[in-house]
Amino acid sequence: MERLLAGFSALGWREYLFAAGMAYVLTYIYRVFQRRKESGKSKEKTYVIQTFDKRAIDRCKELFPIDVLSFKGKEFKRGMQIRITTIQQNVIVGEFIGLNRVNLVCIKTGNKIIAHQLEKIAEVTKAE
Repeated sequence: MERLLAGFSALGWREYLFAAGMAYVLTYIYRVFQRRKESGKSKEKTYVIQTFDKRAIDRCKELFPIDVLSFKGKEFKRGMQIRITTIQQNVIVGEFIGLNRVNLVCIKTGNKIIAHQLEKIAEVTKAE
């Protein structure tokens, strides 16, 4: 213990200033990486199939086996026309195909099949 204290007493003010500066720089770099990592998580992830046929729809029904979506007390069943508003105010209107265990919702629009994260959805209503 005495050797450790003797080592600290041998340090001058320049070494202390350098150590404090390095600690600040390293902390700043760490926080920048943390913010980038967190910002990647908050982005909406939407998966789109541009062209599809009957086999693609059947495959989606296999990949999204849960046929009832419960959202804020309302239930939507497979085949219903629904309107989804995402947290970034994107609107998706189409036929509800299904839901899977990792909380992706599958919707068939006029010319696309879209899978979107359930936790990034702000509102779901029946389409008219």
